[in-house]
Amino acid sequence: MSSIKLNRISTKVYGEVSICGSKSISNRILIIRELSGITHPIKNLSISDDTQRLQEYLISIRDYQKTATPVLVDAKNAGTVSRFLTAFLTIKEGSWIITGNQRMKQRPIKGLVDGLKQLGAEITYTNIAGFLPLFIKGRNISGGEIEIDVSESSQFASAIMMIGPLLKEGLKLRFREHPVSFPYIEMTSKLMMEFGANVEFNKNGINIEPKPYLFRSCKVEADWSSASYWYETAALAEDVEIKIPGLTKNSMQGDSVLIDIFTQLGVETIFDSEGIRLIKTDNVVEKFSFNFESYPDIVPAVMATCAALGINSDYKNIGHLAFKESNRIDALGQELKKIGTSLKKFNNRYRLSPNREISDNNLVFNTYGDHRIAMCLAPLVLKYNNIEICDPNVVNKSYPEFWDDFKKLKFAVSKITETQSN
Repeated sequence: MSSIKLNRISTKVYGEVSICGSKSISNRILIIRELSGITHPIKNLSISDDTQRLQEYLISIRDYQKTATPVLVDAKNAGTVSRFLTAFLTIKEGSWIITGNQRMKQRPIKGLVDGLKQLGAEITYTNIAGFLPLFIKGRNISGGEIEIDVSESSQFASAIMMIGPLLKEGLKLRFREHPVSFPYIEMTSKLMMEFGANVEFNKNGINIEPKPYLFRSCKVEADWSSASYWYETAALAEDVEIKIPGLTKNSMQGDSVLIDIFTQLGVETIFDSEGIRLIKTDNVVEKFSFNFESYPDIVPAVMATCAALGINSDYKNIGHLAFKESNRIDALGQELKKIGTSLKKFNNRYRLSPNREISDNNLVFNTYGDHRIAMCLAPLVLKYNNIEICDPNVVNKSYPEFWDDFKKLKFAVSKITETQSN
């Protein structure tokens, strides 16, 4: 396995980074465009591995529709790809097998499959019930009212919602309990309505009318989730000015809550006509607490920031992080322990406590095949110089240019061969 060595040239950070289009928005727009049957261009589409894989499969699915032989769709480690395509393929005539890598086969999909089966979809587990691989016999399904469990992933709801306008009877979606990551469901509904769908939220759930999408050319806004690592960098730097073009104030992305969170951690966000600038302040809280139920993707950056700053911090409602590309709770606990912190569970929250000072400037961090773990550990070089990140290419899943942007901020990034790291 490859690794890289990171060194800081200065504890003061000045420069500009270029974040690509939002992965979450890009993936939803690709599905909506394909369901519309109108192939107008999408500007600033995410260059993430997940989005590129989804785009390639959507093109392939067009060619293989109605074939008698089952077509294999391998989502690799992409949860969005596997879940969105599971719903998508239930209404595409043909036989399909959806699978993924070993970790993907451990991540839940039962809530989505149960919901689709209520609509009349033909789906069979080919190995272990509740997990990939799946065999899908695609055909027209009528729609109607269903109840689903979205306690593990909001993607279950988003996947079913997007096919709703194409169902003869439309869709009435009821939740068994309040969904996790609700802003992502709101994002899905806003994008659907932007392209002609009628989506109504009420006290019982979501109603979607049977009505074709009307797709048109569009531009994807920059990715707020990816910005979390630059907020972390700003918080850990002695002085800072980081420019990030393309981020908007009135974003549909829930992770723009970074603005408020990092105000408590010494970072001010200044908007201008091009995007944002991050600058340093002295306003750093002694204790930090936040409910992350709706914002799981920014937990790694926030937790790593608090660990490096020595801030006692509570993270409420993050249990669903155990079902991500890695068990992020365990991964963060293990890696942040290396800088002298402990992570313990108390009821519905996890508490991070700084226990001791670390003088070792030769830390080696594992990444667990998880892009967000790799990226949240990188800015720690500002506090602990000369660190090693294992399997750095995992960042390609969401932010392929991350290490290039890291270099733009004058950090030294060098590859280590396997023999060097042994």
